[in-house]
Amino acid sequence: MTRHLAVATGFLASAMAWSFPLSLHLATALPGGAFGDNAVFLWDFWWMRTALTSTTGFFHTPYLFAPAGVDLTLHTHMALPALVGATVLGGLPLIAALNITTLAALALNGFAAYLLAWRLTHERFASIVAGLVFGCSPYVAAHLNGHFNLTMAWTLPLFALAITEALQRNAVLYGACAGLILAATAYIDYYYVTFELAYAVLALALPAFTWSARRRADAPSRRMVRARTATHLLIALDFGLIAAILVSGGFAGRIGPLRFSAFEIFNPLQVLWVLVAIAAWLHVNPRVVVARREDWSRQRVLSAGTAMSSAFALAAAPILFNGIRLLLNGDYVSQRYFWRSAPRGIDAAALVLGNPFGGLWSGVVQRLYARADIDPIESVAWLGVVPLVLAIYAIRRTWLDRDVRFWTAIAAVFFAWSFGTHVFALGRNTGMIGPAAILHFVPIVSNARMPGRAMVMVYLAIAMLAAKGLAAFRAAGPWRGAAPILVAALLVDFLAAPVRLAPAACPPIYQMLRDRPERGAVAELPVGFGDGLGAVTPVENRMMLACQTIHGRPLVGGFVARLSPRILESYRRDPLLAGWLRLSGAAGAFERAAPPDARLAAERLEADGIALILLNRSTASPALSDYVDHVMPLTLVGADQTRSLYVVAAAKP
Repeated sequence: MTRHLAVATGFLASAMAWSFPLSLHLATALPGGAFGDNAVFLWDFWWMRTALTSTTGFFHTPYLFAPAGVDLTLHTHMALPALVGATVLGGLPLIAALNITTLAALALNGFAAYLLAWRLTHERFASIVAGLVFGCSPYVAAHLNGHFNLTMAWTLPLFALAITEALQRNAVLYGACAGLILAATAYIDYYYVTFELAYAVLALALPAFTWSARRRADAPSRRMVRARTATHLLIALDFGLIAAILVSGGFAGRIGPLRFSAFEIFNPLQVLWVLVAIAAWLHVNPRVVVARREDWSRQRVLSAGTAMSSAFALAAAPILFNGIRLLLNGDYVSQRYFWRSAPRGIDAAALVLGNPFGGLWSGVVQRLYARADIDPIESVAWLGVVPLVLAIYAIRRTWLDRDVRFWTAIAAVFFAWSFGTHVFALGRNTGMIGPAAILHFVPIVSNARMPGRAMVMVYLAIAMLAAKGLAAFRAAGPWRGAAPILVAALLVDFLAAPVRLAPAACPPIYQMLRDRPERGAVAELPVGFGDGLGAVTPVENRMMLACQTIHGRPLVGGFVARLSPRILESYRRDPLLAGWLRLSGAAGAFERAAPPDARLAAERLEADGIALILLNRSTASPALSDYVDHVMPLTLVGADQTRSLYVVAAAKP
C-alpha cells in the first residue's frame, strides 16, 4: 500500500510537469488558448455553488435562457467534480477550484491505469509505464484545451478493474463497485458512460467463448469460385464507373423507361469498399470456430451484472429520473444526421502524422493537420512509437495470454468505432463505411455523437498491452536494461508542456453590472443562443457564461450541450426576445420577427424580469444598436470601449 501511495504521488508530480505551467496560474488562467468550451465548465462550477446556497436543484437552472430556464440533464455538467469544487474546495476561488480538480484528474488518470495494469502484470515498472501511456496520451492533451470533462478519464480504468475483479473474485461486491463507478461517471461525462457500458458487454460476453479463424486448406468449391469471379467482375465494373465519372465529370442517361445519373463517385466508392471486403473474405475463405469456455460461469456473470445495475440505478437515480422525465415530456434531444453529414471520427493520417500536442514539435504537426483539414482535437489518434511497439511485442510473444487477447479485442472494437460512419484520410472521405454507421441508429448511444472520442478506450487498451509487452521484454533478460530508454522516448513523445493558457479575466464593466442595485435578469446584446448541436445566432456566447460567474445574474440566452426545442419555441412566441434574436443574426423562424415598439417592449421587459441590458457595440448590427438607443425604454449607466450598460426604466432595486 505504501508503494502504491508513493506511485500516486509520482503521478501527481508528473501531471503538474506534463501540464506546466498550469500549476503556476491556478487562480488566474484556464487551460486552452482562449475562452471557449473551458468557460462552460467554469460556469458549471459556479452554478453548483449557486445551487447549493438556494432551494434550486442542480439539474435545472433559471440562470440561463431567462425567463424560461433550462434543464441540465443532457448538459456537460460535470456534477461530481463541480460538487467537489463547491464543498471540499469551496473556500478557494472558482478558477482555482476548477484547475485543482483538473490537475487531480490528470494524476488520477495515470494512477487508475497503473492500478489496472498492476492487476494484470504485478510488475510495478510496467504498470507505471501503462499509467504514463494513458494519463499522458495525446487524447488527454487534446481535450485539455477546453473539454475538461473528457480529461477526467480515470473512471474508465477503475471500471475495467472492478469488472475484472467481479469476474474473478467476488461477483456481487465488485459488481456493485462497478455500478458505483458507472454512476460516478454519469455525473462527469455522458460519453464515458456509453463506453463503460460497451466495455461491460464485451467483458462479460467475450470470455464466454473461444474464437479462432483459420484459412481453409481444402480447395475452393465451384460455388466459391463462381462467387469470387462474380465479385471480381463487379469490382471491375465499379472501377469503370468511377473512372467514367472522373473523366467525364458525370453523366445522365436513359434506358427505356429508366433514367439514371452519376455525377459524383461517393456512392460507387462505398460499393467498391463493400465489394473489396467480400472479395477478401472469399479469397481467405476462413473457417471460424466458436466454442464455449467450460470455466465460464453464467451465474457469476448474472450476479455481477445484477449488482452493477442495481448499484448504478440507486446512485444515479437523480440523473436517471431527470432523463426519463425528459423522454416522457419530449425534451430528449439528440443529433439528427445522415451518413454523409455525420460528425467525422479520427483521420487515418492522424495515425502517422505525429503528436499534435507534443510540446517539442506540436507547431509542425498542427500545421500538417491544418493542411490536411484534420481537427487535431476530435481526430487525434497518434498512439506513439513506444506504446505501439510494446503492444505489438506483447501480441507476438504472449498471444496465448487471455488478457492480451482480450485487450487486443477491446482495442479493435473501439478503434473501429472511432472512425465514425466513414473512414477519412487526409481530410477526405474515402467512402469506406464504418461500424458507427449502425451505432447512430441505436438510442442513447446515438447521443454520443463524436466517434473519435472512442479513442480513449484504444489508448487504455494500448496501455495495458504495453504493460504486458514491457513485462515480457524485461523478463527476456539480455535487453532489460533498455527499458529506461524506452520510457524516456515515451516521455519525449507524449510531453504536452507547455500547455496553452487563457487568462480568466472579464472586462471591468461586469463588476459594475454585479454591483447594480436593480434586481432581475441581464440581456447581453447581441443575444448568444445555442447548444452543442448548433447555434441559433452567430454570437460566441462562451464569454457570456464565464462573465456570468462575476455578475451572478440570470442571463437571456446562453449555451448548453443539449437544448430542448421548447425553449426555442418560448423565445419565438415572445415578441421582444424573438426580435432580439432576429437582430442578433438568427434566421429561419425568426427572419420575420419584428422588434416591438417602445410600449410593448416595456411590457415584455417587465414580464420577462429583465432589469439590465449590456450592449456590445463591436458585435451588434447597426439595426440592433439603433433599436437599443432609440426605441427601448433604457437609461445608460456605464460604458467602456466596446460595451454600454443600460438599466430598464421600470426596474426596481
